[in-house]
Amino acid sequence: MKLEIKNVSKALPEYRRIINLMKNAFPKEEQYPIWLLKLWNLKKDVKFWAYYQNEEFCGISYLVHHEEMIFVLYLAVDDQVHSKGYGSAILKTLKEKFNGKNITLNIERLDTSAVNYEQRVKRLNFYKRNGFYDTEYTITDRGETFLTLSTSDSFSVDAFKSVLKKLTFGVDLSQIEKYES
Repeated sequence: MKLEIKNVSKALPEYRRIINLMKNAFPKEEQYPIWLLKLWNLKKDVKFWAYYQNEEFCGISYLVHHEEMIFVLYLAVDDQVHSKGYGSAILKTLKEKFNGKNITLNIERLDTSAVNYEQRVKRLNFYKRNGFYDTEYTITDRGETFLTLSTSDSFSVDAFKSVLKKLTFGVDLSQIEKYES
């Protein structure tokens, strides 16, 4: 499945759908305000992309590009085309676009007491099927702890910290810690 990439802007007919997807696909505590995402998107190393197949909107990604890795802050598939392979197609498109460069992202940690535990397990399995490894690092940001996954088994904590600092204008307050699996 070949996807077309477009930069997210108000000029896109699907702009309201994109904003609604951003607001509905992630828990409130995991969302950065849209105005801040737009501000960060002015940086040359930040990409806010919409994906299309045959002009049909299918999803979004919000990325930070670094010499050593691509950090995926957000990735979501539109509800109207969910469970049709678009998440995997977006990841494949990213791998091709960045020539196999290490792609890193965070997902909710597997907490058996979480109300969405089953969803968390499915999400981890989805990323593993798509070539991601558990780095055995967690990141705590704004009180929430996430697992850090990567397409490379040689994950660089220093590169990850650099990406986060680049995104937050050098004021990254998150904590990255190694854990025992």
